[in-house]
Amino acid sequence: MKLRMKHSALALALLGAVGVAQATVLNIDSVTTSVDTVASSFSGILLAQVSTNISNSSYNGVARTAVYDTGTGLDFYYQYSNNSTSVNGVDRMTGYDFSSLGSSAVSVFQTGAAFGIFTAGTEASNDADRSTLGVLGFNFKPGANSSKINPGNTSFTQIVRTNARDFKAGNFGLLDGIGDNAQGYAPSAIAVSAVPEPETVAMLLVGLGLMATIIRRRNKDEQSSDKIETQIRLV
Repeated sequence: MKLRMKHSALALALLGAVGVAQATVLNIDSVTTSVDTVASSFSGILLAQVSTNISNSSYNGVARTAVYDTGTGLDFYYQYSNNSTSVNGVDRMTGYDFSSLGSSAVSVFQTGAAFGIFTAGTEASNDADRSTLGVLGFNFKPGANSSKINPGNTSFTQIVRTNARDFKAGNFGLLDGIGDNAQGYAPSAIAVSAVPEPETVAMLLVGLGLMATIIRRRNKDEQSSDKIETQIRLV
């Protein structure tokens, strides 16, 4: 399922002061030293969102993901809440497939704030990475200042900021010894046919009407000219 998004100046008006936060740039075959933390989401126009229940022998919980239009590109959001009944924590979240962006850089952020379908986060990611295969990963490592997404805890919402104009179905992956998958979204660089807006159709009809009028007048002028020439010959 490929979806066509349309940009709106309204999205720019919805951006908060958080939009000027220092970005953590994520290049291909690169691991960041950290992921910049922002006070809240970047807002924008919500294009799609979904929550998926995860359940396996190691962990169970809810994976949330969404796509927002900022007016200049698409932001992809990821969060996982690990239920208290889980046996283990989760140490890695991934988004797929970002290969359509080529080698262009993307920026990553995270926030512990609650908004939309996302709840307040308790576990921040340590770093992020990006592969040539289009996988973006966020890592949660045990340590003095952070830990895995242990049972009963929720990750900070991870944000991937891109210049993509369209999106399609993707994958949201989770890993801690056992891998699991949830529904996700991914940027798409493939152009798709769009249904014309009513304004576009109206302009097209007006243009066709003007062309028809010009053609009728031209035919009428040609007929008048032929009639005059015929009269001249008769004289």
